[in-house]
Amino acid sequence: MTSLRWFLVFAMLPLVAGAQAYRWVDDRGQVHYSQVPPTGKASQQVGPGRAATASPNQEALNRALAEDNEAAPKRREAAAKASEAQAQIDAQCQQSRDQLAYMEAKTARRLGTTDDKGNVSRVTEEQFQQRRAELQQAISDKCS
Repeated sequence: MTSLRWFLVFAMLPLVAGAQAYRWVDDRGQVHYSQVPPTGKASQQVGPGRAATASPNQEALNRALAEDNEAAPKRREAAAKASEAQAQIDAQCQQSRDQLAYMEAKTARRLGTTDDKGNVSRVTEEQFQQRRAELQQAISDKCS
């Protein structure tokens, strides 16, 4: 019985040794490994099953993978900047919505304004309507 086990172990070795693995980098810069090459992505064959010499296509894939690895930090930085810009726009939208809700809950007679000299006066109906229109326009232009 023991010899049968050893036979099976040795019979399976070529299958394990011949296994192929592929390495690739996704859009976020993460490295992935799998037994199946990804579709639409440059990948590199790694592991014991890889060919001894690289084909021209494999060399092109390797170059593309290296370029992709070099570009990953720039893509992450651009994504971070875009995310930061979107967060700022979202904050401005929320502030405009809050101001508009406040104005709609009040009337012009109840709001005050301060001039350059620090004097406080009541907002005229015309100023009130103008500010409401500006807030509504800003919300419709910048907020989704």
